[in-house]
Amino acid sequence: MSVLHFKRGSRRLIDIFILNLAASDFISLITLPLWVDKEASLGLWRTGSFLCKGSSYMISVNMHCSVFLLTCMSIDRYLAIVCPAVSRKFRRRDCAYGVCASVWFVSCLLGLPSLLSRELILINDKPYCAEKRATSIKLTWALVSLIVTFFAPLVSIVTCYCCITRKLCAHYQKTGKHNKKLRKSIRIIFIVVAAFVFSWLPFNTFKLLAIVSRLQQEHYFSSSIPQLGMEVSGPLAFANSCVNPFIYYIFDSYIRRAFVHCLCPGLKNYDFGSSTETSDSHLTKALSNFIHAGDFARRRKRSVSL
Repeated sequence: MSVLHFKRGSRRLIDIFILNLAASDFISLITLPLWVDKEASLGLWRTGSFLCKGSSYMISVNMHCSVFLLTCMSIDRYLAIVCPAVSRKFRRRDCAYGVCASVWFVSCLLGLPSLLSRELILINDKPYCAEKRATSIKLTWALVSLIVTFFAPLVSIVTCYCCITRKLCAHYQKTGKHNKKLRKSIRIIFIVVAAFVFSWLPFNTFKLLAIVSRLQQEHYFSSSIPQLGMEVSGPLAFANSCVNPFIYYIFDSYIRRAFVHCLCPGLKNYDFGSSTETSDSHLTKALSNFIHAGDFARRRKRSVSL
């Protein structure tokens, strides 16, 4: 996050989303010591009621913010690659800042149920951070909210990248050329999304099962199984916040350059890799070249036939 802030003079459009994603991850990681202490204490919560509520709220905000930002990044790349004419109207810095501000506002609102549903309870004079007993109305709202704020955006992300891949494959087949930079740059798209899916999908799937099991009058499976699954898959959610910086550092040479220049401003002869542009820049430029070449060939054929 500090690396991109340091390079703010030459910041790319996609860096606005990456910077906000990094801020979201950082906020989530602040709460990590609290949950580590909870596991080390065999489930006891020793840091008080305020942090019990606050840490749950911050994790909820992080999850919503991450999925919404990734959805915005997916739509941004979809417009840039599949609909380049439309993208010129919306892919501006002021639009990106406005979208990110809206994402934070909505995420903070959607995190409020987590803040209000957590409480510090005493069992045998021992403190535990647990959820309040939920009514059927609250459970129904939690179910709808989970579907709308996680699974629906996840489907949108996958759909956008499937359309991008289909568009690229179509141009590959027409031109018969394989751009090395294009293959390299598209890899980061799938890695970031795959990391998010791997980290959050198990937890939210078990959460979905837990809500459904509590809503059902007749329990088709033990409610303890989804609860156990949430506890086991919970650390994966934190892992996503930890792994994102490494993904961008390894696969985005622009971030590597900014990182090295941030640490060593006088270093200029460092090898940053074959590419220093963002992945969607490579995709857009290469695909635009393919499109223009195809249009030129079609116009030439028409002129010859006439």
